Amino acid sequence: MRRLFLILAGLALLAISIGAGYNAAGRKAGIVGTWQPVSEEFGGQNLLKPGIVTIKMNSGSHFMWMAYDKTKMITTGSGSGSYTVNGDTYVEHVDFAWREGGSDQAKVIGTEITFKIKIDGDTLTQTGQILGRDFKEVYKRVD
Repeated sequence: MRRLFLILAGLALLAISIGAGYNAAGRKAGIVGTWQPVSEEFGGQNLLKPGIVTIKMNSGSHFMWMAYDKTKMITTGSGSGSYTVNGDTYVEHVDFAWREGGSDQAKVIGTEITFKIKIDGDTLTQTGQILGRDFKEVYKRVD
């Protein structure tokens, strides 16, 4: 029940932020849109799992990601918060995060995580550190 509440709250937050419009930083960076990871590494380990679909959406000022198991039709993770972009620096302020089996997720709630981003056409590369471990995601734009 709590998981469902968090997901619905995140979707409501995303809808509100999309309705509020896009900030200049988000438009300038080209980060606004819907993205799907093609690779995801955390601490040297691959986070992409067969059958799990992850989508990340960036509005003008907020982000939200959600992962779900296509075969079981259940949510396996979600997170949301606000973000800022300044040049190639992308900073997420994490309002909530949850991942099935991810005990470290609670440690990032309420923190700011700084990444370097590079956008090349429909590819977004995001690198940085989370909880002292290297993190790299490569996304393809899906809208």
